[in-house]
Amino acid sequence: MFSIREATPGDNEALLRLEATSPQGTGISILIDRADYFYRSRMHDQARVLLATENGRIVGIMAFALKDVLLGGSPDRVAYFYDLRGDPEYRRSMKRGLLRLWQAVHEEVKAAGAAFLYGHVKCDNYDSLNVVTRMGAREAASFDILTLPALRGRTAPLDPHLDDLGAEVARIDRAVGTRSLKPCHFAAAYERGAELGYLKGIYRLEARNSFAQLSAWDLSAIYRGRVLHMPLSLRSLGWFLNPLAHVLPVPRVPTVGQEIVYLQLFDPVCAGPDGHRLLRALVGRIRHIAYATEIDILTLFMYRDDPLARLPRFWPETVLHYRTVVFPLRSLEVPTRPLYLDIRDI
Repeated sequence: MFSIREATPGDNEALLRLEATSPQGTGISILIDRADYFYRSRMHDQARVLLATENGRIVGIMAFALKDVLLGGSPDRVAYFYDLRGDPEYRRSMKRGLLRLWQAVHEEVKAAGAAFLYGHVKCDNYDSLNVVTRMGAREAASFDILTLPALRGRTAPLDPHLDDLGAEVARIDRAVGTRSLKPCHFAAAYERGAELGYLKGIYRLEARNSFAQLSAWDLSAIYRGRVLHMPLSLRSLGWFLNPLAHVLPVPRVPTVGQEIVYLQLFDPVCAGPDGHRLLRALVGRIRHIAYATEIDILTLFMYRDDPLARLPRFWPETVLHYRTVVFPLRSLEVPTRPLYLDIRDI
């Protein structure tokens, strides 16, 4: 018998087992280890995790959160979907499982008054892209994730600016302005992140009439990555570089089976004639600090058309590409760009 129900804490172990069948990436395959499957939902005020089951077996998962955000400068309600998962044996069949799950979520968020349902899908996640396209998704924007290894080097200190968090967040709030998908209570994520110890700092560099800043988040208490597969070319590079990384400022290459700790960088802002150079320098400084605190990988998130900053370039680097997709519920319009990228969504 097929049914749809809300997940409960008693489903945690079964959900984690299903999560283990969905590693991320192609050439480099990484599994996200999380002790609590529901940690993402706990970051939102109104979130639900729905399950599709057949004869008591979980065959599909879809979570969503209702959010009050700005759309075109005015408050409105939207729904964000995440953790779309299917049992590998059911991914080829959309008649049951994921299709029914999608329909149930659509009905709930539409009844809640959401203008649209949106989510982020990795550009090479063809299974999920096929699902959302079939369900009528429209691309609203694209963003990149710059992925860099921590780097040995001199750890020049940076002020985390957490003594007056309200003033710092207000500064970011003003820079972001009224762009679409910005939470109406903008400070909530920062306040919660500071309370839980995830927010490590709002770092800034300034020079004459220019500045650059971003926020740094360490969520390793909630989740970490684990490398499942590496191509031979990268494994060979690791055999050469990793011994040198203990004494020289060269990147470390992850190894199969290694647990990876991430530092996530959000809300990059730079201004002035030297702003982009300062942003690159700031990320470089944070790489050294990360190495000294046993963090492996830094990830910097940024929409491609963000007017506040452009993605700095390093060598070597990895840039992951994502699409923000929208399912309109009231009209066929997608939100006006540029969009805001909420750390709770990632």
